[in-house]
Amino acid sequence: HHLPHGVANALLISEVLRFNAAEVPAKMGTFSQYDHPHTLERYAEVADYLHLGGKTNQEKLDKLIDAIEDLKKQVGIKATIRDYGVDEKDFLDRLDEMVEQAFDDQCTGANPRYPLMEEIKQMYLNAYYGK
Repeated sequence: HHLPHGVANALLISEVLRFNAAEVPAKMGTFSQYDHPHTLERYAEVADYLHLGGKTNQEKLDKLIDAIEDLKKQVGIKATIRDYGVDEKDFLDRLDEMVEQAFDDQCTGANPRYPLMEEIKQMYLNAYYGK
């Protein structure tokens, strides 16, 4: 949809953080060396380092996501893909192809949690419509 790569990453980062933070995901990474990725704990460490507060790891993740969303606003990142003028019909018509490309991307295998195609699709939809 001709969005700059950094903008596209910014539009999806909160979705990806939430997705990766699942304590017992349905599907693990292909080269997993552990029973589950402990990603929520690692995101909580980032929130602690940034002094964002929160008592539980989930609260810390929520505060981290809030801080990222605030930063996005400060630098002028719009809230949704739709806000960038991407036509809904065009987006939906290309969605399955985008999902397949994301699933097949060489970086996907290195993600802490290996996504199902339907999960990628839902992240795109959330990023398009806002969640």
